[in-house]
Amino acid sequence: MNTERVRHLTFDRFGYRCRIVENAAPVTEPVVVLGGAFQDMYAYQRLEARWAASATVVSVDLPGSGAADVLPASYGFDFLTGALADLLDQLGLGRVNLFGASYAVPIAYDLAQEHPERVARLALVGAAPVYPPEQRAALRAMAHALESGDPGAYARMSIEALLSPGERDVHKRAVVTRVLARTMGSVTRADIPRHLASTRRVIEWPGFRPGGVRDVPALVFTGEHDSLTVPDLGREVAATIAGSVFTLIRGADHLCHLERPAEMSELLDRFFTDQPLDGLPYLTGLEHHARRASLVP
Repeated sequence: MNTERVRHLTFDRFGYRCRIVENAAPVTEPVVVLGGAFQDMYAYQRLEARWAASATVVSVDLPGSGAADVLPASYGFDFLTGALADLLDQLGLGRVNLFGASYAVPIAYDLAQEHPERVARLALVGAAPVYPPEQRAALRAMAHALESGDPGAYARMSIEALLSPGERDVHKRAVVTRVLARTMGSVTRADIPRHLASTRRVIEWPGFRPGGVRDVPALVFTGEHDSLTVPDLGREVAATIAGSVFTLIRGADHLCHLERPAEMSELLDRFFTDQPLDGLPYLTGLEHHARRASLVP
C-alpha cells in the first residue's frame, strides 16, 4: 500500500501545501497534479489509483488554491510558476510528469517553456492560449455574483460557464450539475476572496508568451463538448508545442474528470508510461501538431 503524507511549504511569504502518495517502485517519473481554479489537492483523488500504481503522485494546493493562503489577483500566473518550481526544489524532484487542468494550464505550460529539462511529459486539459471575450464575460458574471454575495446566482453562473448546453450528449450530466450546484452554492463569505482572486487572475491573464514549448512530449485534450475552453482553443495550444498530440474525450465537456473519470485516468496513465493512445474508444482521432513557426523567437 502506498504511503501518503502532506507537506506544508512557503513561497515568498505565502503558505501552500502538497499531498504526496509515495510509490516505492515507480516505473515512471513522479506525477505532479495541478487542479483547476475551484479545486483542491484532493480533486483528482478518485482518478489517481492508476497513476499511483506507476509513480509517486504529488497533488498541490499552490498559493490561492484549496487550503493554501489566499493569493491576491495582482499576483499573476508567473508567480505561481515560480511557486511550482520552488515546490520541485523543496521536494528534491528532478524531471516530473506534469498535469495541469484548466486554471493551472498557464502554470504547467510556463514551467515547461522555461524549464523543459524539468518536465518529462506535459499533459494539459481544458487549455486555451488566451480566454476569448465570450468566455471572459462568463467569468466576469461569476465574479459579479460573488461580489454581490449571492451564492445561488454564483452557482447558476458557474453551471452556465462550466457545463455545455443541455442539448449536447454528456455523460452524467444530471449528477455533475447537482454536484456543481451544491459545491459552488455553498461558498462561504470566507471563501469569497479566494474565488474572486482566482477568477480575476484568469480574466486578466494576457496569454502565453511567444516561443512555444520545445523538447517536452505533450498531450493536450478536453471534452468534445467543452464550451468554456472549446476544442479549437486546445488545438491552438497544441500547435505551440512541438510534436504534441491533441484529442477529445467523447461524451464530456469541460468537467471530463467528473463525467468520464475512469477514461481520463486511463488516458493519463497511458501517456505518462509511454503506452499507445491509438484506438481508445472514448477518444476522437489523435491529432499530431508541430509548433507554428510564427511563435518561434
